[in-house]
Order: sequence, then structure tokens, then C-alpha cells
Amino acid sequence: MSEIHSDAKSQEDDSQEEEELTDVKSDNLEGAEEVFREDETIQGGRKEEPDGNNTPEEPNGRKASLGSDGHQDLDEQDLHWGLEEDLEIQQWSDGSSYKGHMAMDLKRGIGEFRWANGESYVGEFYKDHHHGRGTYSWPDGSKFTGSFYLSRKEGFGTMIFIDGRKYQGLYKADVRFGPGVESYSDVCQDVGIWMGHHLFRLCTLVPGSVTMASFPDFCLHMNENVDNTEYNSSEPTVGMVEDPFDFRYKILLQEDSFTLPEKIYSYSLDTDHLPITRSQHREFDSHFYRENNEQEESSDCMSGSMSRARSMKDIYLHVHKYRNSPEHFDWNICSIMTDDRERFGPRGPRESSAEQLIEMAGLGDSETISTILRHDLAHVDVSDNSGQTALHAATVNGHNNIINLLLDNGADVNKINDEGLSALSLCLMLFYSTKSFWPNVAERNLPVNKEEKNNFALNSLENKSCAMNEKTSETSSVSGEPRLTSVNNKTGVENEEADAALDSHRNKNLRSTMELLLLRGADPNVSSVPMNALFMAVKSADVSTVQLLLECGARTDVRLKTQHGSLTPLHIAAALPVAEGIRITEILLHVASDPNAGAEDEDYVYDHDRAETHGVIFGFSMKGGLESGLPLYNYFGTTPCVPEEGGRTPLHVACEREDNYKFARDTISLLLAHNTKVNTLWSGHSPLSLAIASGNDLAVKELLANGADPNLPLSRGVGSALCTAVNIAYEKKRTLPARIALVDRLIKAGANILMPIVIESGKRTVLGTATDYAYFKYFQDKRIAHTPYHALLPEERDTYNARRQLLEHLGKLTQEAAIAKEQEWAKEGIVRDASTKGTMKATAGEGSIPPARTFFKYCYQCGRSIGVKLTPCLRCYCVYACSKQCKKRSWDELHRDECQQLTGKLSGKMSPIGRASAKMHSAKGRKTSAAKHLHAEKDSSGRELYGDSIPSTSENYSYN
Repeated sequence: MSEIHSDAKSQEDDSQEEEELTDVKSDNLEGAEEVFREDETIQGGRKEEPDGNNTPEEPNGRKASLGSDGHQDLDEQDLHWGLEEDLEIQQWSDGSSYKGHMAMDLKRGIGEFRWANGESYVGEFYKDHHHGRGTYSWPDGSKFTGSFYLSRKEGFGTMIFIDGRKYQGLYKADVRFGPGVESYSDVCQDVGIWMGHHLFRLCTLVPGSVTMASFPDFCLHMNENVDNTEYNSSEPTVGMVEDPFDFRYKILLQEDSFTLPEKIYSYSLDTDHLPITRSQHREFDSHFYRENNEQEESSDCMSGSMSRARSMKDIYLHVHKYRNSPEHFDWNICSIMTDDRERFGPRGPRESSAEQLIEMAGLGDSETISTILRHDLAHVDVSDNSGQTALHAATVNGHNNIINLLLDNGADVNKINDEGLSALSLCLMLFYSTKSFWPNVAERNLPVNKEEKNNFALNSLENKSCAMNEKTSETSSVSGEPRLTSVNNKTGVENEEADAALDSHRNKNLRSTMELLLLRGADPNVSSVPMNALFMAVKSADVSTVQLLLECGARTDVRLKTQHGSLTPLHIAAALPVAEGIRITEILLHVASDPNAGAEDEDYVYDHDRAETHGVIFGFSMKGGLESGLPLYNYFGTTPCVPEEGGRTPLHVACEREDNYKFARDTISLLLAHNTKVNTLWSGHSPLSLAIASGNDLAVKELLANGADPNLPLSRGVGSALCTAVNIAYEKKRTLPARIALVDRLIKAGANILMPIVIESGKRTVLGTATDYAYFKYFQDKRIAHTPYHALLPEERDTYNARRQLLEHLGKLTQEAAIAKEQEWAKEGIVRDASTKGTMKATAGEGSIPPARTFFKYCYQCGRSIGVKLTPCLRCYCVYACSKQCKKRSWDELHRDECQQLTGKLSGKMSPIGRASAKMHSAKGRKTSAAKHLHAEKDSSGRELYGDSIPSTSENYSYN
């Protein structure tokens, strides 16, 4: 008989109700008289309950199917009603008869139906179906008392056999489905959750079970890595499951007139082959569940069980529907649901066989397992109270022959235990321990000691041995505790070599087990505990396993939950510090992994930016900067658009790496070749600024060659790429010549040193240049910036001198950029007017009057525009200085000749364009004289440029 699944959740959609219990024998025995009566497997002739195919056809051609579940107090005596005249009697030629209530020529109400072969049903009828509470009896004395839904046993019921056995438990669609107890005449009992005529889950723990507690390393590092919302859900599913194939024509099935001819039930009750409309379902449900409408929504013993493995989800939902029904049982349903077996009798034969199946699978006894499965003594997927099956036990112990035997007999290769671990997950946890995972910048939450951090990039993956976890009884080995072996002890060395050889052999066996499971259909996506299978292979830089998992359908859009964001496998691959990481990145990109997937760490602060100070910065005044900074937009041009900002992308991760610059550059090249966004921000940084901050000049060249914008405005006080290059927080990544060369490379690539930069100090903000930003960062170092030169340590003096040279180089670049822009304006006839002594009025040349320009005021020597008081040259009023030192140096090195050209005898003969050209020509010769002056000052106090505080500029200083 075909089995119809009609639980309350899916009664409105029969297309989803033919998938459960495919291994029950009665499915293919339609037409047999007694399905489970001749059970020769365990009890040696004991009779199992009849299945419902043994009911003869009624004379009108309708089949009377069997049902289940209900209350035991309903029997033949219930037929003695007070009004005998209301009963109707029907008889058929084959000897069948009916006595009971009828309506519209259909059995409806309480009645008794007797078949010619001696079987009978006494109970409730509804539209000719056994529907409601009733008792079905067989001629040999077997009897089932319970409730029926559409002539099938449904809900809790009691089955009594002639050999003394009695089963009490939950049924669904004519078969056992849920918690139940089968009692024998010798006081033994088979207790657990049933599926068909087999136990599907035990209430006891089989020795040798492996749980997450057996892997303390994973428990420590992956405490927050579980991303399995379906598994963790403890609430029952409410309503109908969404149809994944929601075609428009299915709307017709919602109307009775489009589904079946009118009143077809009057001549056919074949619910196995004719669909039941929605209105009919609602009608049958209202009659069947009429006493359960006011059931409480939750129950402690039921809601806790909902967090079991997903393969048990349907069973627990079915239990939830009938949790208040078995009040007539002599045992409490919560005892089974909470694995409390002490209240029951000794183990029965089916329970003992199930335990033996799991135990022998762990020991590798194929002969015993074959006998159990061949004689159908136990369900192949039976599990203990932790959810461990025989397949789990065989996998943990590496018995590939047992795995093949179990899978050949229908074992579910993707069945998971109560912790969400599949057989493949257990195998991978044994094969990949946390010791085999490469440290990477994508997972900052993983602890990495200094020795490991310095050595992990130097070792090859082929020379890295995977530390394998031991079995449950060997917890100390699983935790990864090192073996204490004396170097000078020959015996200890030999033991260590023997252990290494044993580990290598075990790893080889585990790899073959993993490959076997994948080739036999294991789904690498079914379990995310302790993490998705693909993550384990990627974190271990195992190229072959990554490729195998992807070929077997591993998803690349899975996420790894950590305290620093939700990462994808591509994030981890881009962070691997070994050459295998490049190959894994390439493989993941070739299977269409999203190169722009952002992690959920947009609020994270970049590590090197954490030490920044806020508030008042001594030596850097924030007053007056806004006014002097506004003209910068005239020199820089249009303000770029605000870039997209979010979590880290794989490109950000690769640019952040500091382990192997060449490997990181190759990974970046792969990402850029697959259209990753190069100008997105994370924690205020772009990929280019992260490459600068990490010291990877190879990555900087690659990014600039592939469209990275050096003028991209960065947030969170980072400024721009130039600001990152001059930030003292990242200066240890490069030598001074390398930092100067980096600044020049950025300028050559199009970076504008006059780009307006917002500088924040506390609640105040000012607008300056990258040079101002460099001084702002310099003064944040209270030790070097505010300590006399003679009081600094030798290393600190070297740092001071290097910073001073870089700042002077920035000053020259600022002057050159400003002069170049003013030279462009001079060609249009726009020059500074010296006759008005410092006014910023533009002077027009011959012809039409050009638009006015607001000129940028900055120190002609050091390039600073904010944080200082600027004083103009009292002769030409065209340049400014921030201190006496800057005035003197700029006058001696450059401005003396330039000022004479602008204000002397030559000034009357020179055109405005000539004056600007002379100014530009004078600036070109400044580098040599400035370098000589710097060399001469190295042996002095070193405070001529900066001083211990802001230089006073209130005094007038004459250049004459």
C-alpha cells in the first residue's frame, strides 16, 4: 500500500508528502493480506501489526483502509446507543456488513464494519473513511486502538499482538513514526523513537560516540563560528512550506471544480491516486482535530527536542502536534524525548540489535553488520541519543569497507547528529586539526604566537604535518598537547618518529575516507559545524581537497562567523601566506565566487590606527585653518565623489597582508583580473592605502597599474593615499629612501599633494594638504616631537632625522605643485598683485579680464598651511613663511633672487607670465641647496625646523 503522509503541517499540499519512510517494507507489499504478521527477523515467529493492505474491498468497489491511534476506552460496547432505531444496517453479498450512522448515503458517525474474513472496525466514520477514534481487530485476536485519518493510523495508539507483545506509540500514515514502546511477555521493552517497524533513535549512548567535546581545539577557536540557523531553530514550523516550484497552473488546484468532478467521493475513495482538495483537507482536519484546537502552543519536553538534528525535524514536528494526546498511556512521552530510559524495562531484541549495529561499525566487524542488515534486525540509520549512527562510528575509525556496506544498504550519507555533525564533518575534523590551519589576517580572533607568526610563511605546505585528533578516550592528544621529548634522549626521538609515521598513516586513511564519502554522495554543505567543509580545506591550504569539494557541489557563498565579521572562503584564500593560497584563490574565482563580497566588519578599526590620539595636539594649532584651506579647491579641481564603504572584500584582505609581498601581489593580480572593485573603502582605507600601510610596494604598483585612484578621499581620518604614505603609524614598514620613493611614485601616478584633506582633532576640523597631515601626525608623537634633540636616544634621533627629511621633501613638493598651478593661471593672465601689498586680487593681462582666483597661502619653506601663523614677504607680498627659521632659509636658498626679479629693476620689464616663469625656474634649483643645508644641520641641535613649540611669527622679519 502506498503511504500517504498527512500531518497537520502539510495537509494542504500533497505534492510534498511522499518522501519519508521509503525504507519501510510495507511500501511495496500492496495486496498482501498481513504485512508484518510473519516477521521472521528477530522474534522467531512473533506477529507484527497488520498494515492495512489486508482489508477486502467493499461490494461497491471501495477499499476500507486501516488506521491508528486514539483512546483505548472505545470498543464494541460503544455501539449500544440509547436510540437503536437511529442506526442503519447495510449488508453485501460477500458477507461484509455495516451497522451505524449514515448521512447522504455515506458512513458518518459511530459505526461498526465487519469484513467477510473476520476483520472488523468499530469507531468513528466520516464520508465512508475511518476518521477519528476507533478499534480495528483481526481474526487472530490482534487489535489496534487509536485514531485514524482518512482510513490510516494517525497519532498515538496501542497495538496488541496475539503473542503477548504490545506497542504503544505515535503513528503517521499507517506506520510507526515517533516515540513508542514495544513491550514483550518477558518484561523486556524496546524503547525509543520509531520509524516503521524499526527503532530510529535510541535513548541510550553507545560507547565510543564522538562529540565536539572530543575536539577541544575546535571548541576553543570555533566557539562563534556556527552559522546554521535551520539547525539551531527551536521553534516548530508554522504554516505551509513555501513551494520551490510555484508554477501558475497550481493555482487551479486550490479550487475543487478544477481538481475533481463534483461528488466524486460518492463512487471512489481512492485517496492514494486521487488528489484531495484544499477544502476537503480543511473539512477532514476540522473533524479530526476538533478536540485539539485549544492545545497549548509549547511544551517544555517538546520544545527542547526541536533543537535535534535536522533529519529528525519532521518526527519532532509530528510529536509536537500530538504532545497532549497520549493521556491513556502508562508512560510519559517526555521520558523518551528527554532520553530517560531508566523508567522502562530491560532492553528488547530490536534495541539490542540497534546498539550492536553502531558498536560493531566502530569496531569494523563487517560480518555482524551484514547479518543484522541482511535479516533486517535494525534500521541502517538508527542512532543513539547523541545522534551518532553506524556511519558516524565507521567514519571516525576509518573503516571504509563498513562505510561501503552501510551505504550499499541504504544508509543516509548526509545524516547529522544532534550537534550538526555529518560523517564528512567528523572525518574533516579528524583530518584537519587547528594545528594545520595557517594563521591569516582575515581571522584576527585566532591567537598566533610570535614564533609561529615568523615561521609560518617560510615553511612549505608539503612539509607541514597535520596533527590528527585521537579517539574520544584520548582527549589529551586531541587537544594538541605537545609530547615532551628530550632532544638528547634517543628513545624519545625514536618514539617521536614512530608517532609521526603513525600520524602520517592515519592521515592517509582519513583522506581516503573523506574521498570515499564525497564520491558516495556526501554533501559538503549539509553541516556547518564547526565550520563548512570548504573552510577547513581552504584554511589548511589543501588545494586538491578544495577542488574535490567544489566538484562535489561545495558552495562558495557560505559564511564563517567570527568576532570580526562574516567571511567567505575567498577571504580566507586571499589571506593564506603560502603559494597554495594563490592557486586556491584562482580555483575559487573560476567557480564564480563573488570577488566583491564584503565581510560584516564595517565597524572594525584597522589595527595600526588604534594607537591614534585625540584631543589637543601640542605644536599644532587648529585655529584659522579652515579659512586658509578653502582655496585648495581652486588648486585641486572638482571634489571626487564619495566612494562606497562597507566590510572587507578579499582585495582588502590581500592588500592588508604583511607575510609574503610577492604572494600577496599575485593574489591581488588574480582578484583584479576578475573585476573586483579597486576603490571601495573599509575602516576608512582603500586597497591602495592598505597596501601602503602594510609596506607592500609590489601591491602598490599592481593597484596603480589597474586603476586604483591615488586621489580617492578616505574616511575615518585616513585622508588619502599620500597621507597614508607619510603617516608615522606605518613608517616602520619602509626605509626613508623607500618612503620618499613611494611618495614620488604616487605623485607620478597622479596624486595631488594639494588635495584638500580634512584633519580632525577632537571636535575641531580643518582643511589642509597632505603636508599638513604629515605635520599633524608628527606632532602626535610626544616623545620625539617635543623632546630636545640632545635628550633623544640614538634610535630616536635616527627616527627624528628621517621624519625631518621626509617633511622637507613634502614641503618642496607642495611648493612645486602650487607654482605649477599658478603658472597655468599665469598663461591666462592671472597672477599675484604685489603692488597692493599682499592682497589676493587677481590681475588681468592684456585683453579680456579673466575670472578672479583665490590664491593658496602656505609656508614657502616647509609647505604648511594650517597650524601656523603665516607672514608674507614685506617686499613682494607673494610668498609666506611660518617662522623666522623658514623665512631665513627660504630667503637664503631661493627667495632672494626671486624677490628681486619680482620687485626689482627686472620686474618692470617682465610680463606677468615671465614673473611666474622666473618663480618656477628659481624653485627648480632649490633641492641642491636645501640638501646641503640639511647636511650641515645634522650635527646641530636639530630643533631649528620644529622647535619645542609653535614658532612665533608675530615679529616682522626683513628679507633685506
